[in-house]
Amino acid sequence: MKILVLQLARLGDIYQTWPTLSALKRAGHEVHFLTRAAYSAAAPSFVDRNWSMDTRAILSPVVDERPDVDAALKALSSLTSALRAEKFEKIVNLSYSPFSASLVCDLTHGRNLGSDVDGGVEVVGYTRHEDRTLSIPDDASAYFYAQVGVGKGNRLHVTDLFAHAAGVELVEEDWACAKEANCPVVSEANRDGILVHLGASNLSKTLSWSKWLQVVTKLLAQTDAPVILIGSQAEADIAEKVAAVFGSRKPVNMVGRTTIPELFELVMSAQLVIGGDSAPMQMASLTSTPALNLSFPTVSMWETAPRSSGSRILVIESEDSVTSDEIVKEATAVLMKRPPHLPVVRVVERAFVETKPLPQEFEWSLLQALYMNEAFPLEPNSTFSIGLQRLAEVNLLAIEQIAALKKDSTNQTAGLILERVDDVMEHVMQLVPHIGPIVRWFRVERLRIGPMAIEQVIAMTRQTHTRLDEILNLYLQNTSEGENEVLEQK
Repeated sequence: MKILVLQLARLGDIYQTWPTLSALKRAGHEVHFLTRAAYSAAAPSFVDRNWSMDTRAILSPVVDERPDVDAALKALSSLTSALRAEKFEKIVNLSYSPFSASLVCDLTHGRNLGSDVDGGVEVVGYTRHEDRTLSIPDDASAYFYAQVGVGKGNRLHVTDLFAHAAGVELVEEDWACAKEANCPVVSEANRDGILVHLGASNLSKTLSWSKWLQVVTKLLAQTDAPVILIGSQAEADIAEKVAAVFGSRKPVNMVGRTTIPELFELVMSAQLVIGGDSAPMQMASLTSTPALNLSFPTVSMWETAPRSSGSRILVIESEDSVTSDEIVKEATAVLMKRPPHLPVVRVVERAFVETKPLPQEFEWSLLQALYMNEAFPLEPNSTFSIGLQRLAEVNLLAIEQIAALKKDSTNQTAGLILERVDDVMEHVMQLVPHIGPIVRWFRVERLRIGPMAIEQVIAMTRQTHTRLDEILNLYLQNTSEGENEVLEQK
């Protein structure tokens, strides 16, 4: 099968797509890969063809004060025409962004291109219906839309979600898809070094330069390995400050001085990578390089932490909640393969293992029940029951309005009441966050109905509300039975 995979996000997301690309190739498919031109150097060489998109040129009407609209349309038309000419049998959009959804729609429906609509193209990931409303055709992407992100309870890693969406199962061979190459930037003196990545896509994902200075100084004092600073040109000023450590040993400052392939080779030759949530962590997963990931509340470690065996994830509320001594002590423990000093999450055979296992989080258990046929967890508290009751009430009201619309599709009152259902559910979810997985699941399932004949929309909307009612009753019936038992005892 000839497949186009889109990944229009940043470096880390591209590297997290590599295992899926490898699995597709291993299955015998012809794989083409589309990235943004700015990050095309991160595209793997093992696919059949890499494509790049000049997003700056295409999106100039949005970002430039004096955009050249004709040039932007020409650039977009040129790209989509070239891709359409390839006659892909399947398009896998792993970008999960509004723009990528529009691009896939243009590739499969030919809108604004003056060409006929293509037929028989299987689409996975976000796209759009012919009326340009969002379309989410597959279950994995629906899960991503509803449940992935900080504070949402998900514990499925992005790499696994990508693979599931593409319909492949990852094996160790897919993680080892990176091949070592001769890289002049990695000298013998710099091999087996400790890489310290100072930056991140957002400063809230990493330490301040002053904290990094403390960490680097202590690493130099307590280890014999070369300490190498890595990062982009944007972090060059920070690197200069960190490199100016006191003492006879100095770190090797490679910040802003490496290409993306050279940085990959540095990670491959290192014995440890230390840093926040960033591309080098994803590189480490592909090169089997142990990492010490400092994970802040602005990210979900379950979704994006490194997965190379021997790695550890140190979840911290802020840089003030952990000392530089503790970071260095944990780093040396990774190097020496000693037991953890802190309550870290360890990586064992690509899986996350908590040092001190905590009780299963309710929202994750609820997600497993909703999507993975696991048993529904017990109610966490009485507030959850109250929230479910309020949801059941508004859902019953919605079902009544749907019945009214079925009798008369022009019933404006019923339509207006249905429009308010979302607002009430949002308010209940804000008051009772534990019910968030249920509300988000319901919203996406209803969103997936898409445009069709009004009779079909009404029927499928009713089915979705009925399914929600069944889920709510799993809990509400247990609550009623418990109350009846109490009354009988009295």
